[in-house]
Amino acid sequence: MQAIILAGGFGTRLQSVVKDVPKPMAPINCLPFLAYIFTYLKKYNATDVILSVGYLNEKIVEYFGDSYLGISIKYAFETEPLGTGGAILNSLKLVDSKKPLIVLNGDTFLEIDYKKLLDFHNSSKSKLTMVLRSLEDCSRYGSVIINEDSVVTDFVEKSVLSSSGFINGGIYVLSPEIFSQYNLPKKFSFEQDFLCKYISKISPFGFISNDYFIDIGIPEDYRKAIIDLPKIIKNKALFLDRDGVINIDYGHVHKIADFHFIEGIFELCIRAQEKCYLIIIVTNQAGIAKGYYSEEQFLDLTEWMEKEFRERGITIAKTYYCPYHVESVTEKYRKDSFDRKPNPGMLMKAIDDFNLDSNESILIGDKESDIEAAKSAKIGNSVIFDHKDSFLLSLSYLFKGF
Repeated sequence: MQAIILAGGFGTRLQSVVKDVPKPMAPINCLPFLAYIFTYLKKYNATDVILSVGYLNEKIVEYFGDSYLGISIKYAFETEPLGTGGAILNSLKLVDSKKPLIVLNGDTFLEIDYKKLLDFHNSSKSKLTMVLRSLEDCSRYGSVIINEDSVVTDFVEKSVLSSSGFINGGIYVLSPEIFSQYNLPKKFSFEQDFLCKYISKISPFGFISNDYFIDIGIPEDYRKAIIDLPKIIKNKALFLDRDGVINIDYGHVHKIADFHFIEGIFELCIRAQEKCYLIIIVTNQAGIAKGYYSEEQFLDLTEWMEKEFRERGITIAKTYYCPYHVESVTEKYRKDSFDRKPNPGMLMKAIDDFNLDSNESILIGDKESDIEAAKSAKIGNSVIFDHKDSFLLSLSYLFKGF
């Protein structure tokens, strides 16, 4: 399944609560809104996504890179706003022209069965299928009129008057050659300049979905999404200890020159992402408390390490660390912290931050203290890894049955 996600909008109405990021990157439980869309698409075996980006596109590119959850990502850049139609047209050069294409907005979410949608589209033999959502009040969006054969026949503009009906859910299935017979400008609205203008020629079909819908375009609905989305889309994580699992443990590693990745760690993480696991690091860093290196040195090394993962198509959702120890040389770090493994504090923070299903999550550590922490946090699976062995052992244990 291939898709275009329109993620180039300014999000002007949302800037009172979400600043310095494009609207699709608005945070929901430590993850951008767009990440929830990817997770949902992955559920229906999406393989390729083209992200149409414009405003602050570097924020999106930096986070998602060339792949996310095993989904290949390409970028269609807008140097100037192209409108929804122009953005789709600009993205078509990156798609497989022989396959139907799903187009959706990066600032709305509709709970929908994409398999049924594609089956409906293929059976209708139409070049365009629109997903419609019934609402009691369509005044904010305008409404869509369909006949008894599910063919879209007309559009009614937004109104101050409340009325029930169907709205455009912002999701389309289309044939990539749909624009070929029309003389279209570089900038145009897919809805106004194409759908409305050529409705009788296109004769799109309407696929009705009455499941959960949210548009984060206004602060009120964005706040609602923060509450609702994590209930619909639960995440799961692969927790990794650092020293002894990600890198060879020479004892208090804090320099790039001494940081040697364990063979197989990247392959493990790529495989985990393909199975929709977030990659989260949880590491005790008593070396900070004992004065072997500073917290700043640890954070600099962490930034470098996460960059190395990103360059291989792996996103580290977050690195949690505990700099505390009862034998700290400074008072600042001298305490028995609930975050320090075998205590489960870091894991429990991550479960809360990322709305994780702990029972579906996995932890790999190299000490019994890691396993104890996992048990206390009710992590479903945990394993001690010995870097003298192959990560293939962990792979076969963790992903058996997949």
